[in-house]
Amino acid sequence: MILVTGGTGFVGSHLIRQMRQEGLIVRAVVRNPEKAQSLRNLGVEVVPGDVADKTSLENAVQGIERVVHLVGIIQEAPGVTFRGVHVDGTRNLVEAARKAGVRHFLFQSALGTRANAKSQYHRTKWEAEELVRNSGIPSTVLRPSLIYGPGDQFTIRLSEMIRLSPVLPIIGSGRSKVQPIFINDVVACIVKAVTSDAYLNELYELGGPEQLTYEEVTRAIAAALGVSRPTLHLPLLFMRSMARVMETVLQKSPITTDQLIMLQEDTVCSMKDIRDAFGIEPVTFQKGLSTFIK
Repeated sequence: MILVTGGTGFVGSHLIRQMRQEGLIVRAVVRNPEKAQSLRNLGVEVVPGDVADKTSLENAVQGIERVVHLVGIIQEAPGVTFRGVHVDGTRNLVEAARKAGVRHFLFQSALGTRANAKSQYHRTKWEAEELVRNSGIPSTVLRPSLIYGPGDQFTIRLSEMIRLSPVLPIIGSGRSKVQPIFINDVVACIVKAVTSDAYLNELYELGGPEQLTYEEVTRAIAAALGVSRPTLHLPLLFMRSMARVMETVLQKSPITTDQLIMLQEDTVCSMKDIRDAFGIEPVTFQKGLSTFIK
């Protein structure tokens, strides 16, 4: 049996659907089981749990052979911090998995994760990776670039902004690069990794076939929407000031200083891992967008 955390999230919901289509037995640990009926409809065993609750995790991992840990946040909120979720939460799950004799722990990290990263998101993801690598449990770490597809918040928010704005807003120069990877390609990698011992104790970087600037990504989404707008570059200094103000007065700011840091960094990788290790030829950004944006 495979345990999935974050099963009601963007990646988790797509992953579990594919796992069940392939006949895999899945247990999902969710904070609010009442909101997980869609998982039950797929034949998934749903158990209550939270990465902050050690006892709930110890119960969730009983009888589990492999764990897929997807829980993560891209933005902090009152009582919910990067360190609490990424580091402490991963530590709690690793400890529970080790006690239960879990024999494979797969952790979804992110491209750009490193020890000396400027953003809290990437630094805490690195600490979580280290906990997994040093756990004594055979592990696999995946570092995808920007994941997009039906239900992803990045594309949804940017699409809404493009529809409503008379211009295409670009933060800063818009020249930093990402390597958008379609959700189906990420899911295919996870399923392969979690159903084989060939990927144990390895780290893989995953990206789509194109390295695109954020401006090119914005233009591609606009084109998929059939929208033609002039671009407007928003000065980074102005956006940082706005982010600080909004973080102070709003419970959930539409943009944070940590996100601005990441927007100025390249998150790209070689295609070697996804092609050679997983045997997958990822779809282009335009083709992926065309499947869910009209």
